[in-house]
Amino acid sequence: MTSSSLSVLGMLAGALVALSLTGIVALVRGWRPATRGLRPGRIRGRAVRAVEELPPGWRDNYPLLLAGAAGTGGLMWALAGWPVHGLLAFAAVAGLPFVLYPGGSGRTEVARLEAIAEWLQQLASVRAGGKPLEATIVDLDTLPARLERPVGQLADRLRSGTPARWAYRQLADDLASRIGDDIAQLFMDHVTSRGPGLARALSAQAILVARQAADVRDIDAERAKARSEARRVSLFAIAVVAVILVNGSYSQPFATPIGQLGLLVLGGLFVASLLWLRRMAVMEEEPRTLLTAEERAKESEVV
Repeated sequence: MTSSSLSVLGMLAGALVALSLTGIVALVRGWRPATRGLRPGRIRGRAVRAVEELPPGWRDNYPLLLAGAAGTGGLMWALAGWPVHGLLAFAAVAGLPFVLYPGGSGRTEVARLEAIAEWLQQLASVRAGGKPLEATIVDLDTLPARLERPVGQLADRLRSGTPARWAYRQLADDLASRIGDDIAQLFMDHVTSRGPGLARALSAQAILVARQAADVRDIDAERAKARSEARRVSLFAIAVVAVILVNGSYSQPFATPIGQLGLLVLGGLFVASLLWLRRMAVMEEEPRTLLTAEERAKESEVV
């Protein structure tokens, strides 16, 4: 192998190591168990959000899976002697739960909506006794597990003296969904009007969210076939790639710096096809009605 080829290979290996380490650190630092809250106010990339949509077993242990993927990638690199082989092995292990659940877990979204409906009904029951909304939120002793983080932060803001309207606006950022915007808007309207019908409005909103949870459950069941097809195609493709990487005769054309670059391109195209299959199986979210924190920041910069 010439010195120029070794130089190209060294640069490629360094770039792949840096990229892999950056991805691992970003995922681990940005990952939060969904049981601590509904959704983070600022999602650190689509990968973090995809992890949070996995079933609890995969979601809660995903940092461990990343560590195992890094070890697998390093072992493959050592055995094959080529960095892209290691990178593809890492990607195969790290992406396994997304292959098994190509459209995310619809049950996760159902659980989120059911938690919101339960919380709204709690607020409606206490508010019916005439207690102010802010005091009702702060004094609730029990919360649905999936809302402990965002509602807990809301209560902390209200206790610390944050204006109620701004605290509710930040709640919408934490929930980061259409239904979160609707709830925040209801609360903000109450701050302005202080009307007597809030308990009825909260109860009606709770019923609406519960119906939405039932609809999502039905839609998720209908999409099960599409997810099953995507899973079969993805697992078959991964099996083919694994055979190519392990079998020396098949991987011989990739045992050069140029071959490694070609393998990297093919791997990228393969990942892109899996993402396309996942996009076909995932449920689209309803558009937000309130500006996100990032959009408000951009508007303030323009002004």
